Amino acid sequence: MLAGKPALFLIVGTTMLTLLLPVGVAAESPWRDPHPQRLDGFVEGREFLYNSSSFINRFSYRQLSDLPAPGDDGLSGTGGSVTGDELYLETNLQKTLYFDDDRYGIVARVQRREDFDGRFDRQLLGVVRRFGDSWRAMFSADVSGDKGEVDFQYELTWQPDNDRRLRLALIQVDRLYNNKGNSDNKYERTPVTLFAHYQQRLKSGLGVDLAVNYSPHAQYEDRSNALYVRGDQLRVAGALSADVSPSWRSGLSFRLENTGREFRALMADSGAGQEDFDRRLRSVTLSVRSDASTEFHAGLRHFVLEEQGWFGQNLASTGFNRHSETLLFAGMTVARRATSWWEPTLTIGGIDVDRVLQQRPADNRRDEDVLARLTLPWRYVVHQQSGAILTLNPTLNLDSLKFGGGNIQLHWPF
Repeated sequence: MLAGKPALFLIVGTTMLTLLLPVGVAAESPWRDPHPQRLDGFVEGREFLYNSSSFINRFSYRQLSDLPAPGDDGLSGTGGSVTGDELYLETNLQKTLYFDDDRYGIVARVQRREDFDGRFDRQLLGVVRRFGDSWRAMFSADVSGDKGEVDFQYELTWQPDNDRRLRLALIQVDRLYNNKGNSDNKYERTPVTLFAHYQQRLKSGLGVDLAVNYSPHAQYEDRSNALYVRGDQLRVAGALSADVSPSWRSGLSFRLENTGREFRALMADSGAGQEDFDRRLRSVTLSVRSDASTEFHAGLRHFVLEEQGWFGQNLASTGFNRHSETLLFAGMTVARRATSWWEPTLTIGGIDVDRVLQQRPADNRRDEDVLARLTLPWRYVVHQQSGAILTLNPTLNLDSLKFGGGNIQLHWPF
């Protein structure tokens, strides 16, 4: 009697979310959340290097479920080995508890992620209030024992129905740094991030999704290193989806990032000045997906990352890094049962890496590779009522004929 219920919950949950999320959005959910410009990011930079397989591995470990959506209650996460000593990890946990009046509540949000400036954590705790059936406002803070490192986040969500959703946010990073911080370093202009995310599903079957994250110029005096830093960042992610037939949907998604930083010596004779830094990311993915019982999906992804200048204190080098890849991927759903199924996917593509670090010549690279990955995710419904899914995702490196690492995912809407 219970055999059909998990499938029913999954179908209902997936159908409701499909009204909002175009094809391909699940893999890029961190781009649909507010993303502050962090001090450690634009001063220190990332502490690890990318190799030729870094991004195809991360693409193989992309999150396979749309639920829970960014900003909604639930637990979502993916983690997997990308090198012998490096783990790719992306997790998000959010829970909202409403008072008896069902208008006011407490919200907690814990995130662990990485971007091109390194790995970072956010732990937000705040209050939320509903206004009618369509509006919700939230004030939260990423609280630290050092008062100068506290971030404030203001958020507003409008969702009149299942077809439309708008989410706005303002983040004040290190708002109390100059007055409350434990450092002699100072901001001339503290970082602020503006975020907007809009989703709409039209009656014609067209889905639209656009997220913009803008951090205008922040100015910082690193007095301990006699260095002045000025940084700004723009991140944009978008997606379009359309029904091309009663059983097929197509999707187009893109990402771009523009990051700029200026480094100047505070004193003319300090020798602390470094070359400016510039980053440009461009990524486009075309995809198709069938709604048949044996679901088929395929697509093409083109990705280009270009960086030049001073990489920050962690890598402590000037130079340039260019990573370009074009990937083809295809897969299907097989061995479907009421509570489990397999989604094997083959990804193959050409990778071009060109990296020169002037102060770290041993890390210079010039590689042109053809890489192939076979992922074998087994997906199991661990909680029927919510449609929570556990995914075990072993990977095979077909280009080298060896085991490529394991990936575990959990998606649990609350």
